[in-house]
Amino acid sequence: MHLLYKLVQLVFSLYELAILLYVLLSWLRPAANRWTELLRSVVEPLLTPIRRLLIAKLPTRWQIFDWSPVAALLVISIARQIVGSILGIFL
Repeated sequence: MHLLYKLVQLVFSLYELAILLYVLLSWLRPAANRWTELLRSVVEPLLTPIRRLLIAKLPTRWQIFDWSPVAALLVISIARQIVGSILGIFL
C-alpha cells in the first residue's frame, strides 16, 4: 500500500509539473511540435472544463487572465489531500 501511495503522489506531482510547463510554454509561444501537442493533450482535458466554469462564473473584469491553471492546481492539491488521507487510513 505504501508503494501505491507513493505512485499516486508521483502522478499528482507530474501533472502539476505538466500544468506549470504548459503555462510557461504559453508565455514563450514555441512552434508547435509533437512534444507541445502531447503536453496539450495531457493538460487540456482538465483545463477546458475548469475554464468553461470560470468563464460562466467569474465577473468579466476577471476574465482578462486565464485562471484555469491556478484552479486546476488547487483541484489537484485538494485531490492529493483526499487521496492521501484515504490511502493513509490503510497504511
